[in-house]
Amino acid sequence: MSDDRPDDPAGPEPEGEAAPRGVILATNALVLYSIMIGIAGVASWFILDRLPLKAEGSAGVPDPWKVGLGIGVGLGVFVVDQGLERLVPAFKRMSEAFKDLLGGMTGVQVMILAVASSVGEEIFFRGFLQSWVGLVGASILFGLLHIAPDRRLWMWPLLAIGMGFAFGWLFEYTGDVLAPMLAHFTINYFSLMVLSRRSAAASDAAP
Repeated sequence: MSDDRPDDPAGPEPEGEAAPRGVILATNALVLYSIMIGIAGVASWFILDRLPLKAEGSAGVPDPWKVGLGIGVGLGVFVVDQGLERLVPAFKRMSEAFKDLLGGMTGVQVMILAVASSVGEEIFFRGFLQSWVGLVGASILFGLLHIAPDRRLWMWPLLAIGMGFAFGWLFEYTGDVLAPMLAHFTINYFSLMVLSRRSAAASDAAP
């Protein structure tokens, strides 16, 4: 007697779908920046004999001033960047490249990426690296981390070096990582939200 069975009318089971890009980006960010925080914490403990949260000495700046200064610097940079996008072709091309890479995320995914990047990078680059090698060295290394293969992003490392100096000044002026974290978060959050909305609008307009 034959063991042949009729084909399943429902057809073969579909293969698992790949995770959405936003989920992958948010998950990778959590893993990467958790590792950076861990490295900064261990290295600071052995090299600096302290946690990577405060600058050398105490600036005595009140916390409300740190919060206001951090958010204010972040909003200022974001507004200037949006203006340059409309005036300078290189900035517009860079924005298009970021939209291709990072657009289409949900609000929750944007929040995760913005929080993880600002906390992880500021603890590593300002709390640890700047306290060890100084403002110039940490800012240059911060820029090198932002080198990307897309030629439309050739300016990104140069801008990151400039922002490294700005975040580094905030770190030294206020005495800890709170203000640079908030500035970094503000820039990343609003920039990513703009990119996500543009990506959604482009998808809706596509035939």
